[in-house]
Amino acid sequence: MKRPSARCGVRAAAVAAAPLLGGALLLVSCAHAPRGPAEALADFGGAVDRKDYVTAYGLMTADYRRRVPLADFQRELDGGGPDVATVARRLRDEAARTPFQIEVEVDLGQKLTLVLEGGQWRVAAQPFDLPSQETPRAALRSFVRAVELRRYDALLRLIPNRYRAGMSIDKLRDYWEGERRADNQKLVKALRDHIAAPIIETGDEARMPYDDSAEVRFLREDGVWKVEDVD
Repeated sequence: MKRPSARCGVRAAAVAAAPLLGGALLLVSCAHAPRGPAEALADFGGAVDRKDYVTAYGLMTADYRRRVPLADFQRELDGGGPDVATVARRLRDEAARTPFQIEVEVDLGQKLTLVLEGGQWRVAAQPFDLPSQETPRAALRSFVRAVELRRYDALLRLIPNRYRAGMSIDKLRDYWEGERRADNQKLVKALRDHIAAPIIETGDEARMPYDDSAEVRFLREDGVWKVEDVD
């Protein structure tokens, strides 16, 4: 029989949708065939149920183990009483029927969800974030991408009606790529860095304070959000 390669180094990570682990990320390393999320959960639940805390601790992520010593991990579980055993058995016995999904951040805070279905990871929605103005944040993402990709036709659609009369694709190109280009690049980087900043909506207006004294202002017109000002 062929011996398993010592270079196997499986890195099987899965986020459990089960609230019992709070979406914890489980990391499994072995020298055998990759084990899926159901097996990882079952192993974890079984280890906790039989109080094999060393094995259970080894199934936690490296980040978790850096933050929480084994002694603290064991103390927390021992202090949980019968509830810990109940949850552990549920994980062990129901892992095979537990729906799993993971979320991956694609760009500018956009999340892509993958779901384990029939033993295969599948994408839950198309990953291409087409220009959207459905929300102020979607409008901001579209704004940043339009400038970065030099899509001035898309940028034109994000400008409120009262400013569009004297505006054109050529004028937008001259503004963003002309003598102010260096300053504009810093501005776009700041917007990208603060893409997740809180946005305050008031009726058809919204604003997003960022970077100490700067602010993005939004306006809803014709049922879509537009970017009124970014500084």
